[in-house]
Amino acid sequence: MRMLGKMATVVAMTVMVMTLMVVQETNAARILMAVPIGTRSHGNFYMPLAEELARRNHTVTYVTGYEKTSSHPNIRVVVVPDVNILDKMPNLFTTSRFTVLGAIYNDMKEVCMKALSYEAVQRLNDEKFDLVILYVTLTECFLSFAHKLKVPFIYINPNKLLGTYGAIAGSPPFPSLDANYMLDLEYPLTFTGRMMSTAQDLLDVLFNDWVFIPSWDDECRARKLCPEDMPYLGELRYNSSLFITNSVRTMENPTLPYTPTVVHAGGIHCRPAKPLPEDLQQWIAGAGEPGFIFFSLGTLIRSSDMPEKYLKVLVEVLGSLQQRVLWKWDKETMESLPPNVRLVKWVPQQDILGHPQLRLFITQGGLFSTQEATYHGVPILGMPVAIDQHYNMRKVQKEGWGHVLYWEDLTYDNLRGHILQLMDDKRILDEVHQRSRLIRDQPMSPADWATYWVEYVLKHQGAYHLRSPAVDIPWYQLYNADVWALLVVTTMVTTGLMTWLSFSILRALIRWCCASRKTKKE
Repeated sequence: MRMLGKMATVVAMTVMVMTLMVVQETNAARILMAVPIGTRSHGNFYMPLAEELARRNHTVTYVTGYEKTSSHPNIRVVVVPDVNILDKMPNLFTTSRFTVLGAIYNDMKEVCMKALSYEAVQRLNDEKFDLVILYVTLTECFLSFAHKLKVPFIYINPNKLLGTYGAIAGSPPFPSLDANYMLDLEYPLTFTGRMMSTAQDLLDVLFNDWVFIPSWDDECRARKLCPEDMPYLGELRYNSSLFITNSVRTMENPTLPYTPTVVHAGGIHCRPAKPLPEDLQQWIAGAGEPGFIFFSLGTLIRSSDMPEKYLKVLVEVLGSLQQRVLWKWDKETMESLPPNVRLVKWVPQQDILGHPQLRLFITQGGLFSTQEATYHGVPILGMPVAIDQHYNMRKVQKEGWGHVLYWEDLTYDNLRGHILQLMDDKRILDEVHQRSRLIRDQPMSPADWATYWVEYVLKHQGAYHLRSPAVDIPWYQLYNADVWALLVVTTMVTTGLMTWLSFSILRALIRWCCASRKTKKE
């Protein structure tokens, strides 16, 4: 009897496992993730989500502009050539960050159609997908897939939610609280700052609605890449189910209000450090108690574009330190390289940041780098060059766990002073360790959280019940501009009438008094 009982238990467990497998297979979805445009580092945000979806038995077709590999059998990578427009930007050290996008303006207008018309992408039209995930910038022409397949779509953004995208995210923006990162404004915003923030958001929206979207819509139809019955792209883009953003909600400052359609997945790429390659580990171990410094300007900036005057100061200062310096450099050699400095074209950055002997991270201040430094509890010296880096580093400095040093202020004494202070200031070290605890203290991992909501959209056929009515309300109604205008006009008219009435009564009284005096004299 005991044997029969054990057999029955084994059979029951087997049936349960098989049932779960069947259910999992039944719920498995085919997902198209179209993220062909952007920087190489953006893939650090996309791929963890793709891999988590694949781990849960979904099949992901990953369209990218860079060679990207994944060991998971459920991920198929489609590489689109010649769409890496950010690689075509001019020298970022000598070009204003406000004019750098103008240098690739024509490419920005054409890149979406170039990616959509690529043969391997067009073949995807013959396949069946249950969901489309799109990079929020410059990929609106891929909405043709969502329309043709009659499936929901989700926006994904490797940065914070800008006011520019508030409407399509279904979450009203508040430019009075949080400014576009291109403006490099600090909270709380002054009156002038709020004016600039509002104007920037407005200009971005108008530029999208009046320039890019009409251009893509016309060309998409002219080249027969979009279905004839497809609505205007400018209308389709407001029908998203979710907006996945690279921000940690519990660490945002200022704290902003969001609708349920905005999903925070900041730090999805962050992970514990792994052992370093043996030769690199031995070199770091040789640094002894002083430790080492890691210097990297990221993937967007070519370090060798650095003007000679800056390079000379860096070499002098880094060579004067007790610490060894690991410098990510895009060439094999460098003239006058100090003996304590080692050049590398690429290193596993998070394994470096998590190394116990690391004392300081000198960075350009990209969002991924600042998030990884936060996760691993490393103070940073930011030397911003372009795009959002000035904003990120001003924010870090205000939060008290790093310093910012602008290139125009780069001198031997300035650089050396910042480095020594950051390595020895206990308040800065305490703050960055506290922030490391905060970014790790989440109810779910960012990958689990984002995946839950993606599967929620699949389960509920788009989950359109989450959409805020703010998406469909004109801006002047949403912000009560018409109500405030009526109140102002009413107040002005009432004040004017009261003033006129008071003046008329006063004038009548004066005349009456004057008339009475005249009568008495007579």
